[in-house]
Amino acid sequence: MKEQDIASELIDIRLQLGLDFVGIATAIAAGGQKEIRWKYVAGNRNERYQKIVLQVGKGIAGIVWRTARPMIAEDLKNDRLAPLQEYPIALTENLASIIAVPITFEDTVIGVMLGGYRKVTHIKAPLIGNFKTCAEGMKKSLLAIKE
Repeated sequence: MKEQDIASELIDIRLQLGLDFVGIATAIAAGGQKEIRWKYVAGNRNERYQKIVLQVGKGIAGIVWRTARPMIAEDLKNDRLAPLQEYPIALTENLASIIAVPITFEDTVIGVMLGGYRKVTHIKAPLIGNFKTCAEGMKKSLLAIKE
């Protein structure tokens, strides 16, 4: 399993589910503190996602990482979860609606998968189920790279 394989899997997921953007954030231990970075993406508009560094609990990935629970927002600009500036990936990729789910292994979060739309979109239950299934499938790929 190579990193390019993960990228092509994400392209397939993006097309299959009709998303504008799909990304996976993983953690890198930096000076004893976890840094979460967007490592694999598909449908990105630019390369700025590579500069985003989050702490656990910050940003979409950091919140999903800390809570180990999905996060769904159908209208990020008007959902008053937090100001849009708190979600750098949504800003750089111009995402209006998102679904983010934790990828877990042995009760530990090893990644966060984010799917997004650039237009406000109603996120229906079937999409949520399919997205979670895809995220579960990505677990094998992420673990294969870590070996």
